[in-house]
Amino acid sequence: MEYCSLVWSPWHQNEINKLERIQKFFTSKIYGLDQLDYHQRLKKLNLYSLERRRERYLIINAWQQIEGLTENVLGLKARRLGRSRRIVSAKIPIGINGKRIKERDRTLIHNSTARKSERLFNVLPQSIRNITKTTTETFKRILING
Repeated sequence: MEYCSLVWSPWHQNEINKLERIQKFFTSKIYGLDQLDYHQRLKKLNLYSLERRRERYLIINAWQQIEGLTENVLGLKARRLGRSRRIVSAKIPIGINGKRIKERDRTLIHNSTARKSERLFNVLPQSIRNITKTTTETFKRILING
């Protein structure tokens, strides 16, 4: 379900809920877990929600791109702001060449993969954002364990 989440990741809550219902349905069919609610089943199965897994993937991919471990297809740029490293991007323009950008288009830009990755990375604790010069596996382990 996470396949190509870098290219396609829903941002409308109803689309997120539709995807989540698939995992919710299948986990409810597991013998012995059918009496538990969805979040209890996930905990018992040592799984995260699909939305949480997509967010985790975006964070890992953003980190890999700013570390130079993968091609920076999103054009992410990291800067140090004080003691903290953050991903920074230009403000979403209100207009281009004197023409106002439609609110719908500004919303699409705001919810793009690059902007979602930026927001998710930047809300991480400083100690995780500042991790550098390590393997992806180490970063993942620290991301999960805090």
